[in-house]
Amino acid sequence: MKRLIARKITSYDETAQFIQQCKDSGKFDNSQMNQIQWGFEDGLTMEQVKVYAKPEFDYTQMWEICEGFENSLIMEQVKFYADSKFDWEQMRQIRWGFENGLTMEQVKLYADPKFDYEQMGEIRWGFKNGLTIKQVKLYVNPKFDWNKMQEIRIGFENGMTIEEVKEEYDL
Repeated sequence: MKRLIARKITSYDETAQFIQQCKDSGKFDNSQMNQIQWGFEDGLTMEQVKVYAKPEFDYTQMWEICEGFENSLIMEQVKFYADSKFDWEQMRQIRWGFENGLTMEQVKLYADPKFDYEQMGEIRWGFKNGLTIKQVKLYVNPKFDWNKMQEIRIGFENGMTIEEVKEEYDL
C-alpha cells in the first residue's frame, strides 16, 4: 500500500513540476496552460500530454490532440495529426477519420494542409460511406472546392460508375 501511495505522490509531483516548468517558460498563454492542466485532470499520461504541450500549438489544436487520446486513439494515430501545419479543424477531420475506423492509407489521402477542413471532410465522408480508394482518388484534388468534391462523391453514392463520373465532371 505504501508503494502505491508513493507512486501516486511521485506522479502528482512530476505532474505539478511539469506544469510549473511550462508556466515558468513563458512560452504558453493561459488557454494553453489550461489545456495542459486539463489533460492531466482528465487522466492523460505524461507521455500523452507531452505530445501537445508545445508552444507551437494553440489551445484549440491542443484540445484536438487531447480529444484523440481521450477517444482511445493510439499514439501513432494522434502523433500523425499532432502537427502544427494543421489547424484545429483539419486536425478534427483527421481525428474523426481514425475514430470512424478509416485506415492510415485512407486518412493519408486527405491529411494534407493543402486541403481545407471542408475538403478533408468530403474525402472522409466518401470513405465513411463506402467508396473505394479508386473512386475517392478521382476527387482528391485541392483544385476542387468542397462543393465539387461533394457532387462527385454523391454521384458515386447514387450509383454512377467511374466512367460516368469522369464524363459528367470532365475529369
